[in-house]
Amino acid sequence: MIVNQKNRKILRGVTLLMLSISLSFCKTNDSPTPTPVAPTGSFWFHLHTYIENSEVDLYNIVYTTFAGRKIALSMAQLYVSDVQLVKLDGSTVDLTGNKVLKTFETETYLVGEAPVGNYKSVRFKVGLNPTTNALTPTTPSDSAILNRPNMWFGSTAQPDGYVFMNLQGTIDTSANMDKPLVPFAYKIGTNANYVQVTMGEKKFSVVEKQVAFSHINIDYSRLFNGIQLNQLGNLSVKTTAANSSAVAAKIVGNIPSMFIYE
Repeated sequence: MIVNQKNRKILRGVTLLMLSISLSFCKTNDSPTPTPVAPTGSFWFHLHTYIENSEVDLYNIVYTTFAGRKIALSMAQLYVSDVQLVKLDGSTVDLTGNKVLKTFETETYLVGEAPVGNYKSVRFKVGLNPTTNALTPTTPSDSAILNRPNMWFGSTAQPDGYVFMNLQGTIDTSANMDKPLVPFAYKIGTNANYVQVTMGEKKFSVVEKQVAFSHINIDYSRLFNGIQLNQLGNLSVKTTAANSSAVAAKIVGNIPSMFIYE
């Protein structure tokens, strides 16, 4: 067969077209299969401020414990971070990148997206991890919760780090609990006082594209358990140095007991 110049051009074009189609199929077949995205739902905290069985409605209102001790709060806020959800088999899901500043004025907080499934408990820490504790208040990723002067030990956040829990108010320190209330102020912080809280079992489910809440009461009256209130020095922890004291250690030890399921 005689192949003229025109036929050669046609044959060359057909060959190139077939080669292009072949390469296209090879490229398609070699492409990785997309990894399915696991379904998630939103996990939120609903945190209430309490004095024993009484929800605190406003600052500077006097509440009375079952034992008869009067307490009024003028500041009550703390950081919650390193959140973990506990599955029914005991394994955990980390939401460690999410942290919130619990203030008296706000009760609901988005923690993050969690895998769909059934859970039996939640764990978290009060305070900030050492990396976050060393950040400047204007760090873009965390400025909304760090740029809060009432959570600093001084006029600046660094080099002392942040106050993990700021609780202030007045309390009756008398043995008979019948005297005028006196001021107290606890600013708990430093990396050594980054406290783990492990809640008891209370089953809940995370459903795809829906909201799951963990309802928790924070009973600040429990912070005073075992503290000799009639000693004036036990009513003030305001510096990083004071956070190494015996009374600070007692307060830190009481923090996990404050958190109770609603």
